[in-house]
Order: sequence, then C-alpha cells, then structure tokens
Amino acid sequence: SVVLPGLGERALESSPHPTRTPESESFCEGTSRVRPSPNANPSLSLSLTHHHQPTMRVGTALLLGLAASGVGAAERDDEYETVTCGSVVEMVHVATGYSLHSHQINWGSGSAQQSVTASKADRDQNNLWVVKGPTGEKPCRVGEPIKCSSQVRLEHLATAKNLHSHNYRAPLSGNQEVTGFGEMGVGDQSDDWKLVCSAKPEKTGGYWRRSQDVKLKHAATGRYLTTSQAAEFNQQNCRNCPIKGQMEVSAGASSSQSNHYWYADQGVFFPPHDDAPASSKDEL
Repeated sequence: SVVLPGLGERALESSPHPTRTPESESFCEGTSRVRPSPNANPSLSLSLTHHHQPTMRVGTALLLGLAASGVGAAERDDEYETVTCGSVVEMVHVATGYSLHSHQINWGSGSAQQSVTASKADRDQNNLWVVKGPTGEKPCRVGEPIKCSSQVRLEHLATAKNLHSHNYRAPLSGNQEVTGFGEMGVGDQSDDWKLVCSAKPEKTGGYWRRSQDVKLKHAATGRYLTTSQAAEFNQQNCRNCPIKGQMEVSAGASSSQSNHYWYADQGVFFPPHDDAPASSKDEL
C-alpha cells in the first residue's frame, strides 16, 4: 500500500473522486514502480498500470490524421494565430520546450487516474489536446475565439480524458497532482482552467494568441499548471518504467513562477468564424 506523507489514501473534501483502498493497492505483473527522487520523501512510491483505451471515435481519428499531415499547422506566426474552440493544440512548456502529454498509463496509487507528463518527443499524437468550453455550459461553437481570462477545458485527443487537478500530492514535486479524468470528454468542474494571458489586451485584442505565452490556472483550487527539469522521471526514481525521460506535470501555488508559462504550438486550428469580433481575428 502506498501512503503519501500527511495525506495517505484520502482526498481532501474538495476532491469528490473515490480514493483507493488498501485492498486495491497491488502491483500487478508488468507494472513499474516509481520511486521518489533523492529530494523527495523516502516513504513515497507509486506504480504505473496500463489501461485499455476504448475504440477511437471517427472524429478523433480524423483529427489525428490531419495533425499528422500538418493541415492547419505551422509556425507560431502563421495565419492561424487565434486559438479557437475546437482547435487541437500542442501545449509547449516555455522554459523547457517539453510538450504537455498524456497516455494510456494510470497511476497505481494516489488518485489512480490517468497520468499527465511533459514529453520532449516531437509530433507525438499523445501531445495533442482539444480546446473546449468550461464544464456545465453550452458547448462553445467551433471557431469561436477564446478570450483571455475565460475558462477552458483541454481534452486529450487520443484518450478523451480531460486535463484535471485535485488535492492529491504529485509524486516527485509534492505539488498538486494533475491527471487525465472523465469518460469520452465528460468529467467535472475540476477539469476547468482559467486562461491567464501574459500580453496586454491591446496587443492581442483580449484573445488567446499562439504567439503569446499563457498560464493555466486551475479554477477549483487556484493552482497553476507547471513542470520543471527537477521533476524528471529517471532510472533512480522510476526504474525501467514507461515514463522515464518525461517530466512530472503538476499544479503549483505561486503565480510568479517562470515555470508556469506555456504556448500553443502546432496542431489543427480552426480560424475564427465569419461573425467573430474583428479584434479576435489575425489582422491586428
């Protein structure tokens, strides 16, 4: 059984998801145990378990094909400058150049949800995320420009899990855990992230631009999506495991950290629809 220091197998009240019981904490054949870095608490350990993905949706397969072929994808200064609802983006961490990544691997302890990491692999379909509106609201229209300070969800294209956070402790950094959660894109309010733009509104029209760095602030807890080289899985803390060489993604407390910045890179981008505000379009 895995016990996180000061937290154990329970979630805080703000996290409604079921916790794992000692009976469910077993290391199955073929799993890899994750050990903490020398700077982490020595009582922390995790396992990783592979899970089966449901049959891929036709739309998902099409978008993956478009992304692989480069349709709608170019450098950050191309004509597809505005990030819009329905676009498929690769979120790149500014400080390290690693991409936000997920995969069919679940944590074998803690929340037991799908793990989210940062990967240096380029043109990997597991780096792609669909931009959606927040939980509980009418779905946003494809091509609708995303406003700065609005709330969004990012759905992992390959597994249909939403980028999610809650009050479990991340395995290496001790920050708040970030996972993939939900079924076929349906999750809960802990999937919502506030878009914090770095540029002044007069430079962007008040909309999310690919040429601008942004922060993603977790709406439910106020933590910021982050990663760093110090939280890399290696042979010492993750012996022979499938995420070795990737970095832990977590949610950190301080808004001033340079490690909190990301930008939208290649992907499949839908231009703003014809009746979108002029300030949201690329001719600024």
